[in-house]
Order: sequence, then C-alpha cells, then structure tokens
Amino acid sequence: MATRAQIQQRNRQALLEAAIDLIATQGYRAATVEAIAARADLTTGAVYSSFGGKRELFYAAIASCRDELLPHLKVNLPPRCTAAEVLHRFGTVMAGAAATPGLRRLYLFELELTTLALHDRRFADQVRQDGDPVVDTLGTALTGRPAAHGVILDKLSAQRVATAAAGLARGLLQGCLLRDIPADASLIADACAALDNIPPANTADRPAAHATEPQAPPQPH
Repeated sequence: MATRAQIQQRNRQALLEAAIDLIATQGYRAATVEAIAARADLTTGAVYSSFGGKRELFYAAIASCRDELLPHLKVNLPPRCTAAEVLHRFGTVMAGAAATPGLRRLYLFELELTTLALHDRRFADQVRQDGDPVVDTLGTALTGRPAAHGVILDKLSAQRVATAAAGLARGLLQGCLLRDIPADASLIADACAALDNIPPANTADRPAAHATEPQAPPQPH
C-alpha cells in the first residue's frame, strides 16, 4: 500500500503533467484549475493542497520543464574547448530540445511567462527572484574559456554572453513555434557561436597586448 507521502508525490506529479499539457496547448488563462484537476483525475482541492494555487502550480511547471533541459546542457566539455565551441553546442542542444515533445513545452511556457510578467507585477517579481538556471548553467560553462578579442572570459563576461545566447536561442525557437515551422539547428548554433565576439564586460578582461601606454602631455615650450 502506498504511503501518504507517496500518494501526495504521485498527485503532485499528475497535476504538473496536466498543467504542462493544458497550459502549453491552451495558455495560462484558459487552463483553469478545474480543467487541470480533471485532466489529472483529481479534485480542485488537490491543486490547492499540493501547490497552494494555480499561480504556484505554474511556477512549478516551469521549473519542471527547465529541470528536464538542464541535464542536456551539463555535458563534459574538453578542457581546451573555446567559448565559441561551447556556444555552438548550446545552440545545438536548445534546437534539439525544441524538437522533443516534452522539452518543446518549455518554450511555449516561457512565451506565457513573458506575457504574464509584462502585465503582472507578482509574476515579474517571481521571475527576478528565481533567476534563470539556463543562463547560469551556460555562464558556468563559459567561465574561463578563451574567446574572441584574445580574452579569457571571467564570470561577469561569461554571464553577459550567456544572457545574450539564451535570449537569442529562445527568440529564434519561439519564432519557429509561433509559425509552426521546424527549427533550423545549424542557424541557431551558428548564431549563438557568433556571440563569442561580444566585447569583454570590462577593460580588465582585455589582453595586455592590446593595451596602450598613456601618452604624456606635451611640454610647454
């Protein structure tokens, strides 16, 4: 016989799956608590007891989809791998995820999340509080890698490039989803790799070979 904790976990997972399916196909506002509970073959009370409400269930669904994507990004890279190579692999993984039914929902969810955050202060605050694990994972992978301009990316510069790459990949993929066309994996990977050329976040990252000695002011005659 299943324990109470096991039943609660099973109910929670069933509600997550139901929410993911309905919100991905109908949108956040159209996917009611009643519809989600019915899809999971549970009562609406299970939604509130497991998550506290629809808003909290949506946050959990976003986290669940991201958790599915993150293991694909956490791969062993060669020690001498360049930032451009890391970015190219990132774009390839993101494009591949869009072709996977389970992970494809992440991009649909993020479209919903963006719209809600623009119009709902509580959603926007939650987004800021949660951060972006995809950007954080990529930033960690980029830190210490050689990039264009002859620099080694420090943490700040790596996070800056990671933010740009995640935004670029998501935008291209969401555009494909909206137009219902296949994602061009090579385009997305090449576009992400090109972000290797973003200048360093601060002058301290620039190579010494590019530095110039300050010029002494001209002496009066």
